[in-house]
Amino acid sequence: MDILHIVPSYYPAFKHGGPIQSIYLLNNALVKKGIKIDVITTNSGLEKSQNLIRSSWTEIEGVRIRYFPYFLGESYTFSPRLFGATLFESKIYDLIHITAIWNFPVLAGSLGAAIHKKPYIISPRGSLYEEAMNVKSAYLKKLYFGLVARHYVNKADALHFTTVDEKERVTSFLKLENRSFVIPNGFDLAGFNKLPEKGSFKKKHPILSDKKYILFLGRLTKQKGLDLLVEAFGQLTKDRKDLFLVIAGGDDEGYKSLVMQWLSNHGLLDKVLFTGILTGGEKLSAFVDAEMFVLPSYFENFGMAVVEAMLCGVPVVISNRVGICTEIQKNRAGIIIDLTPRSLFTGMKSLLENPDLSKNISKQGKKLAEENYDVNKIADMMIKAYEGVINCHKN
Repeated sequence: MDILHIVPSYYPAFKHGGPIQSIYLLNNALVKKGIKIDVITTNSGLEKSQNLIRSSWTEIEGVRIRYFPYFLGESYTFSPRLFGATLFESKIYDLIHITAIWNFPVLAGSLGAAIHKKPYIISPRGSLYEEAMNVKSAYLKKLYFGLVARHYVNKADALHFTTVDEKERVTSFLKLENRSFVIPNGFDLAGFNKLPEKGSFKKKHPILSDKKYILFLGRLTKQKGLDLLVEAFGQLTKDRKDLFLVIAGGDDEGYKSLVMQWLSNHGLLDKVLFTGILTGGEKLSAFVDAEMFVLPSYFENFGMAVVEAMLCGVPVVISNRVGICTEIQKNRAGIIIDLTPRSLFTGMKSLLENPDLSKNISKQGKKLAEENYDVNKIADMMIKAYEGVINCHKN
């Protein structure tokens, strides 16, 4: 089976968040199972990696990739050369898998599939939530969806969602009738078998040496609920002088300045550490030393960092708008909170004051993650989905 994956940005463009990692891990697992995977993408997020900014095929972990230059900003990644390559290359594949909605490569991929009569799948990755359409450039998104995106979304042979929550809310909101399936993101469990030594992150950041800290890890953006976290954390510190907040993530939108203003207003600047983007062992060490991981997002189709925290044995506190909250609640694998500072404060406080609860949640979280999000199992599920779409298209 030969698959062409078209995506606006690709590994190692970590600045663009969880989808970069999840697509990379899935494709690697598919290749190991004998599926040919080629990726056409742009150099978005890789401007400093000159060795990857070229249009010829590059191979990473058995996956062939072509990175093309883009124009008109990262929010659209317009690329004439990518368009030409997509139209030319699409004819040789069994299926085209497209990730994203608002970017030019999605349009290019759908046109390539239509011209060569190839089946294609679209993975919105949370971008079709009602909240996602309204949080930024709402008018432009609605206009673009009405004029362009609705056409290629409706024509897709199938839509891939990462959680039941995403599927139900998106299909209801947009009245979509496509064939669709739910397959979660996968993780390389072997990467969590040997975790960093406890205390290594605090050793690197001496300001934390005698402190307990709450970890937020994700892009600094309005979606993530940092306004709720700052207020709830401020309430916690009134009684806990040993408590710190670690905020790890990129700041492409300049949102950090607003977060710092909130922290200043609450007198918390001296209790917060900003680390920027963390990857590899440094990210794992941040999880290992944390008292808990918190993600109070206003909307989130999955939540990669939530599962990473669980695989590291860290208890999680997440909002009821994070896609996997239903699975976590069902398995008693985390604290689920409403979108209020008070609810978040109560959830975090319960873990800090109840070590047994924290331990049990950590245990259940690790079990849930290991049993349900192994990338090898996820790859098997995706192969069956690919086969189903290809067979349906032939008939």
